[in-house]
Amino acid sequence: MATNDEPQGWQRIGRQRSLFRRFEFAAYAETRLFLERLAALSERTGIYPDLSFGTKHVNVTVHGASGEPGEAEVAFALEVARLARPDEQP
Repeated sequence: MATNDEPQGWQRIGRQRSLFRRFEFAAYAETRLFLERLAALSERTGIYPDLSFGTKHVNVTVHGASGEPGEAEVAFALEVARLARPDEQP
């Protein structure tokens, strides 16, 4: 089931309106920790985004299983954003 909701901080890109976001970090250690957390989240959810990354950034693109991202992918994107900034959580 596709959704038109755009999670805060994410952009819709491409014909299938995949979710995209770039995460910036102060140091490689933070980037690596984020990638480790993201890998664990993917293992738990079965959702594996496309990634590109450098020393201080990670680009994440979340595609829908069969087209536009649905509720599960939107929830995944929201959780990815929380993983990037764990100190800002309530």
